[in-house]
Amino acid sequence: LLVNQLASHGFVVVASLSSQTAKGTPLPQIAGVDWMLEENQKPSSDYYHKLDTSKIGASGHSQGGAATTMSGADERIIATVPICGSRENLTQHGPVLLICGGSDTIVPCSSVKKAFDTMTTVPVMMAEVAGVDHGSWIGSIQNPVMVGTTGWMRVHLMNDTANRGMFYGPNCKWCSDSKVKVQRKMMDE
Repeated sequence: LLVNQLASHGFVVVASLSSQTAKGTPLPQIAGVDWMLEENQKPSSDYYHKLDTSKIGASGHSQGGAATTMSGADERIIATVPICGSRENLTQHGPVLLICGGSDTIVPCSSVKKAFDTMTTVPVMMAEVAGVDHGSWIGSIQNPVMVGTTGWMRVHLMNDTANRGMFYGPNCKWCSDSKVKVQRKMMDE
């Protein structure tokens, strides 16, 4: 459902069918980026010169969340949303929204916090969504995880200034949402 949600907002979405998204050289997410960039340059492609290759984001759930933080080390990826999974001590090249479930026992927020703690060079928000376990957010476009992921990508990949206040500034909307416990760095503007 998340891929459909993002596509409905005008994003070109490439989803891996691999069950091992945090393994491989290149990682499946990076292979997807490479493929889209090639398609953008291929005259016979439906995507020929239609993609804004300066606005590439990545998101994934669980092992895909870990893969997302790994892929975020690629300088072509300028915004990421790892969901219920992450890796620490990785340089990111753009803003990061780390989402975890307050009731997740598979990837608890304490493990996602380790990644948050090591991110110091880009804007980063960690959002712990109350009552969400490892997969209970899946299936509703109204869920805070879907809303946050879509908003984050719109702000950072589409320059959507209307949704910027959801995350940034002293009165960010997620900061005062009782369903979301937020920690932020470099996001006061």
